[in-house]
Amino acid sequence: MHTSLILRGMKVIGDIAEFPSAARGGVLSVGNFDGVHLGHQQMLSAAAAIARREGCPLVILTFDPHPLAVIKPEIKRAPLLTLSQRLDLLAGFSPDVLVVQQANAAFLGMSADNFLRHIVRDTFAARWMVEGPNFTFGHRAQGTVQTLIERGQEFHIQPTIVATAAAALSDLTLVDVSSSLIRWLIAQGRVRDATITLGRPYAIRGRVEQGAARGRTIGWPTANIHTYQAIPAAGVYSGWGILGAKRYPAAISIGNNPTFDGAASTLEAHLLDFSGDIYGHELDLQFFRWLRDQQKFASVEALKRQIEFDVARVRQAVQSQPLPTAADHPGPIPHQPAPAGAIAKEHAS
Repeated sequence: MHTSLILRGMKVIGDIAEFPSAARGGVLSVGNFDGVHLGHQQMLSAAAAIARREGCPLVILTFDPHPLAVIKPEIKRAPLLTLSQRLDLLAGFSPDVLVVQQANAAFLGMSADNFLRHIVRDTFAARWMVEGPNFTFGHRAQGTVQTLIERGQEFHIQPTIVATAAAALSDLTLVDVSSSLIRWLIAQGRVRDATITLGRPYAIRGRVEQGAARGRTIGWPTANIHTYQAIPAAGVYSGWGILGAKRYPAAISIGNNPTFDGAASTLEAHLLDFSGDIYGHELDLQFFRWLRDQQKFASVEALKRQIEFDVARVRQAVQSQPLPTAADHPGPIPHQPAPAGAIAKEHAS
């Protein structure tokens, strides 16, 4: 993004040069925040708590695209969130300003010293920085948490390092939560464990595209979704489809349609109790449970019977376990933006 906007009371800017002076002198948290998982939530909640206690601005600096896409383009790394999803989730921490910095060679080539000097001190005038233990910054990750601690006094920064979040998976394995772990869980089809580590269901946001329309011809129309996010392993899942302000139970299928000798893998969902044309619309799919492997059926009739059974299981699942609410998972600590009026006024002028 290259322009500033106001999102849910939060100023979002795509150019550090547009950073409002009214937001200087506050709390800064820097990260990719891919997934905005439990660890990120723990860190950002701590940052919001400091801002609330000190009555100062909260500033979040994130990147688009992921720096690895620029530094190591040969590594194909599907994100856990679209940028719009990430903005929605980060807005939940009520930062005064969210900076979406373009990850380009010039910015990523900045030395750790210049990052602290010109970005943290000169631009943000940050008095506090809240980061995780694996935080790095500057060219070739020269700067570390230890660098921040050692040089904090020089730049008038009080660093707070928040420990990595831990979670117990469904098999009771205790893990350190990270974006890499969650990406692996999703690749294995372990969407229930992804929910545990994210603190909410894993969700794909994409546009509904024209498909082969086979589902419609056999009585089970599906929405084909195009996305660049990480896609779970092939199989059938129960979940929810969110279309605008409405939610529908969804039977989600991922795979190459072996019954029809398909070649390309697709992501499609049958929304229960929905009818209508949604081609071109944006749809969110939330994954709750893995139901079964992808399989090839001997006939279309056998496939239809299985889909009927899958849909019944989805309906049963959503009745016994409704969509989680904010009360089901710890959310961000509310933060009342200190100079929100000043920032909004400056933006409007």
